[in-house]
Amino acid sequence: MLGGVDSDPGPPSGRRREIDNRLDAVRERLQKLRERDWDAVKSQTAARGERLEAAQRHAAEAHAAAAKMLASSADAFRRAAEAHERVASVHERAAASGIGDVHMRERQAALHRAAAAADRQRADRALSLLSEPGRAGPGAVPDEPRDGGAP
Repeated sequence: MLGGVDSDPGPPSGRRREIDNRLDAVRERLQKLRERDWDAVKSQTAARGERLEAAQRHAAEAHAAAAKMLASSADAFRRAAEAHERVASVHERAAASGIGDVHMRERQAALHRAAAAADRQRADRALSLLSEPGRAGPGAVPDEPRDGGAP
């Protein structure tokens, strides 16, 4: 007959439990969003000054989060550049020693040096956005290329 269908009595399969857990998480998130929407409706009746104060607080929090993200990004790009430089040095030493395909090693070293330079440019760009007053806010990121290329 039809063995192994989900309608069989007994404990649910691992995949079924995973789906049930995900559905529970989605239901919980939807409930939170509904509550937040209700809070928004209630807040519309609040005084204009209270809403302005809340908006300014949220804007300050968003600005601080953006600044933190830019600083973290600059640090990550600097670390990536250092890693590319180390790998390029390894390839250059291997090529100089005649280990493996020397031309391939030289090409790899050049590619890693170029990647390091691009990562340093990205770090500098993130730091410049961080240092410009008002630029760590919502309009800061769209100036960056979306394809991962150098600016």
